[in-house]
Amino acid sequence: MQHILPHPTSTASATLNRRGAFRRKLQTSMAAYGFLAPFLLVLVTFTLIAVIYAFYLSFFYVNFGITIPKFVGWFNYKLIWYDLTHQGTFYISLINGIWYTAGVVSIQTVLALLLAILINQKIRFKGIYRTLFYLPSLTSSVAISLIFIWLYKPNGGINYVLSLIHIKGPNWLSDPTGFLAHIFAPHNGNLPYILAGPSTALIAIILLAIWTTAPTFMLIYLAALQDIPDSLYEAARIDGANEWQLLRNITIPLLRPTTFLVVALGTIGGFQVFDQIYVMQGPGGGPINTTIVPALTIYNTAFTNGLTGLACAEAVILFVVIFALTVLQRRFIDTSIQY
Repeated sequence: MQHILPHPTSTASATLNRRGAFRRKLQTSMAAYGFLAPFLLVLVTFTLIAVIYAFYLSFFYVNFGITIPKFVGWFNYKLIWYDLTHQGTFYISLINGIWYTAGVVSIQTVLALLLAILINQKIRFKGIYRTLFYLPSLTSSVAISLIFIWLYKPNGGINYVLSLIHIKGPNWLSDPTGFLAHIFAPHNGNLPYILAGPSTALIAIILLAIWTTAPTFMLIYLAALQDIPDSLYEAARIDGANEWQLLRNITIPLLRPTTFLVVALGTIGGFQVFDQIYVMQGPGGGPINTTIVPALTIYNTAFTNGLTGLACAEAVILFVVIFALTVLQRRFIDTSIQY
């Protein structure tokens, strides 16, 4: 049987084509990295290097400008939990952070989805509603916090509205009693701190955070809703599905990847909250540390007490907590989509 060998010219041409394709791919990649270079430089300098250096400093006793760093090993990590001079504030701040994040993420996720579904309907002035709903996210968090300080005063706007319907409003920013302690132990509040629930002051800040962050996630949900094919809804309606069945069997399942994104971003932001609490409650996180959160504790440890190494150890613990929660969310929120 006669074998036909490839023509030398065609082999050389194929080799040149492969080299040309590789060269073009390389040029495209270099151009892309060139555009990304400024962002990558900032990311590496102020994030990656800073994180690695903070982890390194967490093993040292450091007070910048006063003492030479002294290696102490794991002592800072033990000091976080057992140092009596700090009264376990990082432990308390983690509990407050869990209550805060759970309250904000759960409510803002549901609210963002409902708002997105609402403005995704075929209604008049939809653009105006979308703008009005999104306005709280555009306003400075410090400015909004100052406004809510006035609203939360005992004789402020919120309690005035409640008085119109004969409800005596609480002392929003000064009540340290846990919400669950109000219910189960109303006279003495005798519940362990971890079970007492968020204080009235922390609940007030949770409501503020939901009002300012839900509109951002509303836009994320809205973009995802507009990616769902209309043919799915039309086929389901032909089969006799009502609006609730459409929501439960089509909309919510197809929004699972978006829900994971919203929950993960909300969790990260919840544990990193700082500005609203600092403005409304001060660096002490009052009343009686019931609104102190991890970021505020780290700030006080580093800049008030001058214990930079201990602050870095607290930051590492906070990173581990956030990372572990994100992994668990990824594990339990199914992000696969099947049309």
